[in-house]
Amino acid sequence: MASGRLLRQWASDLWSLIYPRVCEVCGTSLAHGEELMCLQCRADMPLCDFHRQPFNHIHQRLAGHVPIERAAGYFYYYRGSGYTRLIHAAKYGARPRIIRSLAADFSCMISGDGFFDGVDVIEPVPLHISKERARGYNQSRALAEAIGDVTGLPVGDHLEAGKKHATQTLRGAYSRWLNTRNVYRVTHGEELAGRHVLVVDDVITTGATLLACCEALHRAVPDVTISVLALAVARMD
Repeated sequence: MASGRLLRQWASDLWSLIYPRVCEVCGTSLAHGEELMCLQCRADMPLCDFHRQPFNHIHQRLAGHVPIERAAGYFYYYRGSGYTRLIHAAKYGARPRIIRSLAADFSCMISGDGFFDGVDVIEPVPLHISKERARGYNQSRALAEAIGDVTGLPVGDHLEAGKKHATQTLRGAYSRWLNTRNVYRVTHGEELAGRHVLVVDDVITTGATLLACCEALHRAVPDVTISVLALAVARMD
């Protein structure tokens, strides 16, 4: 038994020599026990702490469109910041492990504050099938599944991307809203009647994508309760 553990440790050390484990934010080598980020980058992470605020920055961004019960974001998304590499590496580098690790950390962080209390199902923001095939996976579903693993909540598939829309990159707020308007639809909405749904996405920039999904849910199921969660939230100062 002990020799088996020793062999696995030697194998892990050899693998680390060939493929060094580095911090996804600053690029320094990770020490034993460090995962994804070094301790210094974890300490410096620009946390949002929105979930403790009854009407926070995310609520304000979505205000006047759809009633949002609760809203949570893990960290602020600054262009050029090392922390943006976490999202970019996960989304465009086909590395769902990053999303799952961040989601597990964040879920553990906020579950003790009651954020998930009363939530019935997690609904990831969907990707059009062509985009999902090109990317290799849907990062929002990976996020939802990791939250489900921590909380025990089921992951639904009631939201669909009915048509492909152009990329949101470099678009302004109004253009993003037009780009996503009527893209999303709800299937088997009767299963969500009277339920509390948590809609999750990897990053909120203007909020247009998340808003479009929430609007689709509210139109299809008027008595649904909607909360939202994102890993990263761009500032709109």
